[in-house]
Amino acid sequence: MMSAGGIRIGVIGCGWHSRAAHGPSLKQLKSAYPELGLAACCDINAESAESYRADYGFDRAYTSFEAMLGEEQLDAVWVLVPEHLTASVSMKVMDAGIALLLEKPPGVNTAEVIQLAEYAKEKDIKHRVAFNRRHVPLVRALIAKLQEQEKQGKHIYSMTYDMIRVRRTDPDFSTTAIHAIDAAKWIAGADYESLRFRYDDLSGIAGGLVNIAAEGTFRNGIRVQLNCYPHSGMARELVTVRGEGFTYELYMPLMENAGSFTGLICSEQGRVETIAAEEDWQRAFGFYDENASFLNALLTSADPLDQDLRSSIQSVEIMEAIRGRAEAYYA
Repeated sequence: MMSAGGIRIGVIGCGWHSRAAHGPSLKQLKSAYPELGLAACCDINAESAESYRADYGFDRAYTSFEAMLGEEQLDAVWVLVPEHLTASVSMKVMDAGIALLLEKPPGVNTAEVIQLAEYAKEKDIKHRVAFNRRHVPLVRALIAKLQEQEKQGKHIYSMTYDMIRVRRTDPDFSTTAIHAIDAAKWIAGADYESLRFRYDDLSGIAGGLVNIAAEGTFRNGIRVQLNCYPHSGMARELVTVRGEGFTYELYMPLMENAGSFTGLICSEQGRVETIAAEEDWQRAFGFYDENASFLNALLTSADPLDQDLRSSIQSVEIMEAIRGRAEAYYA
């Protein structure tokens, strides 16, 4: 576990996601490790910055992240800004020689992510991209189940990832769909080989709105289907993996579907086991471990910094293909 002696962190961006995902987790970590310094937070809205400081226990609040970087002695910065600002803000953090955690997507297109990855390598900046589903305990449990089946020589046939939302009318849902894209790849343990896309035009509901469906294969031969329905009457993420003598169904613990079943249903040769999600939503949906493991990685060699910008490039490539309404993607 973390021995957070002396590490001082700052947060850039005090909006809804920062409050839902990172602020509470950092406050919990501060309670567990008093040596952790929540030095400063920043938002262009002074009221948001100050309320974030008060709510989560930061020492100071700023409205200029450049001022924060200049005045504070920081060891790491959380970049939690809208995706069109992530690359430019992250470059300035790296210019200051500070480690950083970047929210997804780490750039609006592949070129931005490659530029960031090359710059981080050039300046030897420790960093991580915040794909929280990689840290969901149920995802880890599912991956462990699949690895055990593979050890026994059992073949994995296919994976289906359903991302369903209520009243989402984003003209560009690809920046949310990237979670399904990335999590499916993470669970499969392999990059995509190819995908073919289909879109349902929902512009009668809102301009630019579409359903997104993709079908293809991973490089390890597992077939994959991705179904992203932003305006479909419920909030659910369901991952279904089928193989030789087994089916696993993972119901993600979304905040929006509070009260619905969340857990992992493991069906093996007719026997059924259910693993329930943790009660603490921050832990259940991976946010606590996402933050804790990054701090661990900065402080020890026990948790390698392997979830970096380069690990996110293919997910961003596919996100960009969907934004451009591509018919297919080939690795």
